Amino acid sequence: MRAVTADYVVTIARAILGSADFCFLVTQGESGDASARLMQHVKPDADLTLWFGTSITSRKVREARSNPRATVTCLDPHRPAYAVLVGALAIAEHMEQWRQYWRDDWKTFWPEGPSARDYALMKFTCERVEVLSLGAGVTPQPHGLCAAVAVRRNGGWLLEHG
Repeated sequence: MRAVTADYVVTIARAILGSADFCFLVTQGESGDASARLMQHVKPDADLTLWFGTSITSRKVREARSNPRATVTCLDPHRPAYAVLVGALAIAEHMEQWRQYWRDDWKTFWPEGPSARDYALMKFTCERVEVLSLGAGVTPQPHGLCAAVAVRRNGGWLLEHG
């Protein structure tokens, strides 16, 4: 069985997010309750940064501006595995990012493409990730009853007990 390290947890989380077309983005709602929605994300960057296309007038943009803390949850569509990421949201301000992280299937919502007036790009920076993956051996003792957790510290990832 492979040793569970922080880098391995991040690698498995990236694989889960890479194989899924959708995840849930959870922000703090205006009433203080959790506000969750199904989102299509751009495949994760190496450091688990995620990008989401959205409407600049959306509720999630208002919530992110009020409180940037967010959670992303993702179920692997092919294996018994999940990832939960905790971090912060920011609205991308640069057209280069809008183009770089554009998905062609978003034309349904923004036919003009990434230069559409209502289009916005949200950047999610991951600070903590928890993973449970039976097939990848990420099943901390006792026998997979808790997830493996990695936290970002000083530019790297450290394993933390879940």
